[in-house]
Amino acid sequence: MRKIAHLALAGSLAAGTFLVPAAAFAADGEAPVLQGTRTDKTLVIGLDGARLDKIEAASTPTLHALMQRGTSGHSLLYATSDAPEVSQRGAQTVSGAGWSTILTGVWTDKHNVRDNTFAGKNYAQYPSFLDRLEQVDPSIATFAASTWAPITSSASNGDIVSDGIDLRLATGSDVKTEQAAITYLGTQNPDVAFLHLDDIDGAGHSHGADAVQYAAELEVQDARIGRILAAIDARPTRGAESWNIIVTADHGHLPKGGHGGRAQTERATFVIAAGDAIEPRGRQENLAITDIAPTVMRQAGVAVDPAWGLDGTPIGDDVSDDFDSLRPALSARVDETGIPAGTLGFTTTPPTGWSVDNSAMPSGGVTEWRGWSFTTQTFWSAAEAGQARENFTRGRDVIAVADSDEWDDKAHGAGKFDSTLVTPDYAVAGKEQAVLTFEHSYRHDRVQVAEVLVSFDGAAPVQVASFPASDNGERTIVTDVPAGARTAQYRFHYSGTNDWFWALDQVRFSAQGETDPAGAEGIVLEAVVEEVVTEGKLSMTVAGDGAPVRLAGGLDGDHLAYTAALPVVSVSDTRRDAAGWAVSGQSTAFSAGSTTFGADRLGWAPRLVVDKPGVTAGQRIASAQAGGAGLSTPQTLAGADAIGRKGTSDVTADLALELPADTAPGSYGATLTVSLFPVD
Repeated sequence: MRKIAHLALAGSLAAGTFLVPAAAFAADGEAPVLQGTRTDKTLVIGLDGARLDKIEAASTPTLHALMQRGTSGHSLLYATSDAPEVSQRGAQTVSGAGWSTILTGVWTDKHNVRDNTFAGKNYAQYPSFLDRLEQVDPSIATFAASTWAPITSSASNGDIVSDGIDLRLATGSDVKTEQAAITYLGTQNPDVAFLHLDDIDGAGHSHGADAVQYAAELEVQDARIGRILAAIDARPTRGAESWNIIVTADHGHLPKGGHGGRAQTERATFVIAAGDAIEPRGRQENLAITDIAPTVMRQAGVAVDPAWGLDGTPIGDDVSDDFDSLRPALSARVDETGIPAGTLGFTTTPPTGWSVDNSAMPSGGVTEWRGWSFTTQTFWSAAEAGQARENFTRGRDVIAVADSDEWDDKAHGAGKFDSTLVTPDYAVAGKEQAVLTFEHSYRHDRVQVAEVLVSFDGAAPVQVASFPASDNGERTIVTDVPAGARTAQYRFHYSGTNDWFWALDQVRFSAQGETDPAGAEGIVLEAVVEEVVTEGKLSMTVAGDGAPVRLAGGLDGDHLAYTAALPVVSVSDTRRDAAGWAVSGQSTAFSAGSTTFGADRLGWAPRLVVDKPGVTAGQRIASAQAGGAGLSTPQTLAGADAIGRKGTSDVTADLALELPADTAPGSYGATLTVSLFPVD
């Protein structure tokens, strides 16, 4: 499809609404034509500076109707902090950072836009969802029109949406954005569209969010959205189409006007989603603006590649966890003074199956934070602004927090904060590995301790992870299961003396691998691939002629990087009744004579050769050079459920070997063993 980048619009929209020929928007006489290939379509509408609480209080029937037939939720943005660490730095509550997060589907620590200068932007690695769709499938018709120029042009170093999409327009006014939307959505065939409307933000700056002018502008924009949706409903092909409509905002506004700071009214954002493919769930507490990008991808029929590193989850997927069950039990403040009275937001009672060990805690201190507490981002970040509590953006709904800094604000007994959060017992019988994943935000200081320990069958806990520096994001801990073990229990131990904090959420556990594999295959790197071993009706073969898989590359910046493709691994399953299968891989150390380096230097990005429902590629595993675990321990290549397992499934991986630049020259060899296991 022809790519057209238009950075200006001509013409005007008179009173009422009418369709303008596409040629009216063309540059140099060229009329763009959007010829989509999907019947499942999405329109994302961005209301700059809009607050959900003000929308709910205003006369906004179009938005109220979307909320009633879909799902909606309020959430909070990051904010700048005094923390020097990049992972804790956050961003200003301004449009550059906000729209970058919404359009890329990742938070600021990845796309790296922290203000309206766009300095350090990382759109090459994390492009907008429109650009990503074009990269994956150019047949998808993509369209964007924005009043604020940096979204759809290079103005102010912007280009959030690049000229690689089918049509982008920087209109300069909401009237012209509406005109473009009605024209292209009503008379042509885009598959995915993004619109930006700016006048609510203007009213907020001029009058403040509490002003009647702000409410009036919300009503103006609500009517504008109504006309745009009417143009969609009037499409001749509408009856055969499925449309999702998503409305969001990049930031909020202070009561008297303005944004960019740390106040929760500035950090306020929201998601409203409704449509033929959106389940009506009403008000939700766990929606995030990063959920928009994967929702768009799913509606377009594009599977999200784990290697993209998106931070969101498609709207409607279950992201609740054990902590979220505590929301009805949350109480108002007790000792805290910065949190508004009446705000429900904390409990020290853990969810069913969990426990908190405060046996080493001194008496006293601030009640809300005595040991591990369960709270919300709204409650916790209000305790004291600017210290990076705002930047646990990956926490949803109820989170777990150990905060020695806030606890120490009230007199207490001798000793330091020392508390342990204990998980339920997880079943590991017959499994090879225990896998714990969680989202966390840890701010380190001085002699503070944050560690994860595991106990199998009630044995003495053993440390499996520690954090000697500040850290923010998803972490995975893989531990070998001792022979004969039946249960695993984890402990999150935190201690500190008026130091900082550790926040947790989305704690998940899985056990993988079988002690009796159905087959195993050695893939030799720089050597011969062994003969395949098959048993029964579940079997595995590896493509290739037995020649070594040679990794090629050289110096890449400050380190050496070598890559290769894993030979295609084919799993055939003709069993009559089975739950599924899993394939894992593990490499030996690399050696050249007496010189060796560990397999943790080798990572991979698994992928399916052909997408198949019920078959899932494993997660990307980074090398130790890139901060990952590498393939020194078994890592999942692919897995299948009871339906997807049937027939033949092909999977491969992009191998990545990363080494220090001073690694001794030589021809290094290793063996990567791929094993096939039945799933009970």
